[in-house]
Amino acid sequence: MNKLSYYQKIQSSFILLILLPILIISILSYKTTKDNVVEKIELSNRSVLNLVSKDITKLVDDLYYVTHFYVKNEETIQILNDFSETEKIVRYRDYQNYHKVIASFDYISIKMLNADIHMFLINNKGFIVPYNNGISVRNASLTVLKDHWNRLQNRINVDQSSHLQALGLVNYLNQEENSYYYFSRVINHPENGRPLATLNIGISNEYFKRLFESDKTGKLALFDENGKLIAGDPSISFMDEDKRNREIRDEVLIPISKWRLIHETSNEEVTGQITKNFLLSSVLIAIFFFIFLLISLLIAKRLHRPIQKLTHVATQFGKGKHDVRFLPEGRDEINELGRTINHMLDEINGLIEKIEHEQNEKRAIELQALFAQIRPHFLINTLNSIKCSLFINNDYKHADKINALMSLLRAYMKIDEPATIESECKLLSHYIEIMKMRTEVNVELKVEMEDQVKNISLPKLLLQPFIENAIVHGFSEKTAGEITIRANKMDQSIFIMISDNGKGMSENQLFELNRMLKSDFEQTSYNRVGLMNIAKRLKLYYGSNTDIVLQQNENGGITIVIQIPFDGKRGEK
Repeated sequence: MNKLSYYQKIQSSFILLILLPILIISILSYKTTKDNVVEKIELSNRSVLNLVSKDITKLVDDLYYVTHFYVKNEETIQILNDFSETEKIVRYRDYQNYHKVIASFDYISIKMLNADIHMFLINNKGFIVPYNNGISVRNASLTVLKDHWNRLQNRINVDQSSHLQALGLVNYLNQEENSYYYFSRVINHPENGRPLATLNIGISNEYFKRLFESDKTGKLALFDENGKLIAGDPSISFMDEDKRNREIRDEVLIPISKWRLIHETSNEEVTGQITKNFLLSSVLIAIFFFIFLLISLLIAKRLHRPIQKLTHVATQFGKGKHDVRFLPEGRDEINELGRTINHMLDEINGLIEKIEHEQNEKRAIELQALFAQIRPHFLINTLNSIKCSLFINNDYKHADKINALMSLLRAYMKIDEPATIESECKLLSHYIEIMKMRTEVNVELKVEMEDQVKNISLPKLLLQPFIENAIVHGFSEKTAGEITIRANKMDQSIFIMISDNGKGMSENQLFELNRMLKSDFEQTSYNRVGLMNIAKRLKLYYGSNTDIVLQQNENGGITIVIQIPFDGKRGEK
């Protein structure tokens, strides 16, 4: 995003802040609507499935009741025993037995009042006795029943008489509208097990068609326990092998018969219109988005034009064209910014002119400084000639004084360069030689320092004011004196102690000086300026972890203790 221009960022913001929310809302709305519709369809399908399964369950219960009656009723068993070997009616007894069988149907008539079910008994000789309820006889003539029986008898297991056998579909002359799904029950004598008759019950395919037509949002299929289709849509599979969720599927198991009633609704059927509406809405959104994008391009380009002008002005000014300016065309924020930039460029031009003038003056001053440097060098060279002349004339005393003075002059000329503790102490010896001549006080300098602190970095001429104070103030009433400088390292600090055997000072004076050294160096008297300057230089050079303490010593003079931090990275020079 940082690599995009301001114009591109405006366009990207338009797209992200407008298109993205619309897409998210549209997708969420589509998904929510789809989930709600699918949920309602699933509830509706479950309701239809329950109603249809209840009807089929009642029918199966009736079938089991009928067949159970024929197997368990002793009077019916006796009637079937007398009729089991009747091949045709030739005697009055045969006629009586035939009518007794028909009369036995009266016991079950209340359970079989259904125009879509027909039932017939057939004895061991193939004699068919149809159940006549005034309805089924019209739908199933003896010719049809004989044809059905010829197709069914090979499917019946005569050794299986303990339960109702499902035999599958049978149609007459391959006509689908006359197809029936048959159940059979082999009836044996309960005492000797001799076959008496076979009870066959057929359920018309029209029954299932009408029952399944009640479903308006999908398709139904009824399967037996072996997965063979009984009725319904053949496109429905017994097992749910399609895991891609292309169908909304629900199923229920019919009690006793172990039939499985399955309901399926195509996802396309449920969500097709919703998807079409979503796609249509997406197309309309896309069209309006592109129209908006074109308009936004024009608006953004117009908004961006003043920024381009400002960029051009800044670029040209940076290339050295200092007279270029922004031309305001209105009172909006960009044009106000342009006016401000124009003012700023004017100020920059003024600053450039001022800097050029200052640079010219600086060059003139540097030339003057260069000329001024000739004078100290001239003085040092002159002193060096005098020193040589004195050495030639064996005046070593004054030659040493001249040499000490030259060392001090060189140090003053290089005041900004750092020194070491060792070099600073050598310089102090030259300073004392000069002070001996000026004050006529015989001062002896002793230096004691550890090897590990000799090369510790120290600001140049830092210790000289302490020596000067000791000579001028401490030895003002003496003709001789001794100054000792000790330097050592302790823990992470360097301690420099400067001791003299001068007249010292009172406790109050020491207390006041130490208090000022601990303060922020304000309200300092003129007499203490040198001491305060040393404290400031230490703070600037080493930081706040420095300390200067003045204290009385055993010789009656003053000992100055300077503590500076030891830094291994910059401590040694």
